[in-house]
Amino acid sequence: LGPYTPNIDSEFDGDPELRPHRLTFGDKQRLMFQAGFEVQLLRRFGTLALGVTAGYFKESAKAFVEGASELTRSSDPTSLMIAPFSASLIYRFDVFAERGFPLVPYGKAGLDWALWRVTNGNGNTAQFGTDKAFGASRGWHVAAGLALQLDVFDEGAAQEFDANTGVNHTYVFAEVAHYDFSGLGKPSLRVGDTTWFGGLLFEF
Repeated sequence: LGPYTPNIDSEFDGDPELRPHRLTFGDKQRLMFQAGFEVQLLRRFGTLALGVTAGYFKESAKAFVEGASELTRSSDPTSLMIAPFSASLIYRFDVFAERGFPLVPYGKAGLDWALWRVTNGNGNTAQFGTDKAFGASRGWHVAAGLALQLDVFDEGAAQEFDANTGVNHTYVFAEVAHYDFSGLGKPSLRVGDTTWFGGLLFEF
């Protein structure tokens, strides 16, 4: 998980007065939750893997009164939900981890597809004119991170955990990532961000 702010307003860089996302939801970062699964393809001077990831993000605020002459908040909420899906090629330099050095740097890159939806005060999909506020944005991502193998802190517990669950190694990790959901040539709602994530990784 990590902090996330969709860069919807980047589409309006030419007009500093028009920032629909910031105007509605503010500039506070909310949490993006992700879960992923990887299959190791090759183990030679590090590990090459193919991975898939699914995430979930939601933010809410009081909606504006429709048709009002000035921007006035109503008592009804509006929400933005984003569910990104990624496919990544991952390289982990874990050569020294097999010899007792616990730090494992890694990098990954891949393609993405993000579902998004805006809801109105009734919890239904919002509508702007004849257009409903839901869709999908295609994109890509790159990330670099560092994982810390926890086995070295209690090798006995790690071996017992492996015997009972099949988990060979356990890591905590942190990574910096850039997600570009600008459509890959097709006009789309820009819901990407440059941010960081942290979490747990279990290797079977």
